[in-house]
Amino acid sequence: AQSNVTMADELSLFNNVGGISGVSEGVVFFGYRRFFDIEGFDKVAAGLVHPLKVGALGVSVVKFGDDLFSEQQLSASYGNKLGFVRLGIRASYYQMRIEDFGTANAFMVDLGAIVELVPRLSFATYISNFTVSKLNDGDGTKLPVLMKAGLSYRPTDDIRFNLDIHKDVEYDAQLKAGLEYRIVEKFFVRMGVNSDPFRACFGGGMKFGRFQIDYAATSHRFLGLAHQASVAFRYQKDE
Repeated sequence: AQSNVTMADELSLFNNVGGISGVSEGVVFFGYRRFFDIEGFDKVAAGLVHPLKVGALGVSVVKFGDDLFSEQQLSASYGNKLGFVRLGIRASYYQMRIEDFGTANAFMVDLGAIVELVPRLSFATYISNFTVSKLNDGDGTKLPVLMKAGLSYRPTDDIRFNLDIHKDVEYDAQLKAGLEYRIVEKFFVRMGVNSDPFRACFGGGMKFGRFQIDYAATSHRFLGLAHQASVAFRYQKDE
């Protein structure tokens, strides 16, 4: 249910850059999302995270839309763990294109942190577009500023509860809650809910060899289902 701000994995490139320091193996991945079977509402993303002796580096690219309207974002990220705190920074080049109107772009910076409060309880915070960047479209259109905060609790090694609050400065806050359960060593199921508007989410993932495949679906009362899938390949073993 996108209650992801406390996660420390390769998808932290998009969710909370502080979490990429939790990646101990080099990994490359690809994801695809279709929003409610609406033509042109497709998002594709790809990324790579490579651990260093100190911290981890990541690069990612995202594209949304079609020939009429599209958004592209290219990012470079760095994260590191200092004691019980994971910190990260992401610098991005964003471009928006509208047919017959041309293109506009901007640079922006995101910041994130994850704090391990006690061994099984973590707190995280993240701000996207910390620089409050604007497009060079003549009007100086502001890009969204999104703030996240969340808690993650693991009562056992097989169960994780996540609770997030996401706030776009122009809109009301959203509450996002999620549960992940590891059925067996390499198979997971997930479910969650979002508020305002209410959405129910479910999905799962599996690992085999160096590959991991994940799938999720979101149910909206009026728009139906949105689907998301990703595949990751770990090219470097943890030493």
